[in-house]
Formats: sequence, structure tokens, C-alpha cells
Amino acid sequence: MADVTIDWDRCIHSGMCTTIAGNVFGMGPDARLVVLHPTVTGADLDSVHDAAACCPVDAIAIAVDVVAADG
Repeated sequence: MADVTIDWDRCIHSGMCTTIAGNVFGMGPDARLVVLHPTVTGADLDSVHDAAACCPVDAIAIAVDVVAADG
């Protein structure tokens, strides 16, 4: 599981992330980026990593939750 955040000061709303990770990112009616699901897992997490790698201004941050196993 990971939390996805956007650096809104950097984001230029190019929409590349919506093409790559459409389950997580969308475009609002004002043509600005919307994070549809700020917490992701599985295939959506893989797509978010791809979107972050392709973001032209490096505005996507991914904080992976590490769960420690007991014992």
C-alpha cells in the first residue's frame, strides 16, 4: 500500500498521469488534475510508479507503507 501526493506548485496538469494511471488520476471539469484514489495497492501502485517516472515535472510523490512482520 502507498499514499500518492502531488506537488501542486510543480504540477502543470499535462494529463500524462491520467493516461498512464487512469484509475488513480483524473482531470476535473476545470482541466486540472484530480487524485481519485490517494491510497493505492497492487496494479494501481505499479501504474502510479510508471506515471511518476513519466511526469514531466516530477510532481508525483509515492510514500510506501512498510508493515513490519511480528516475530
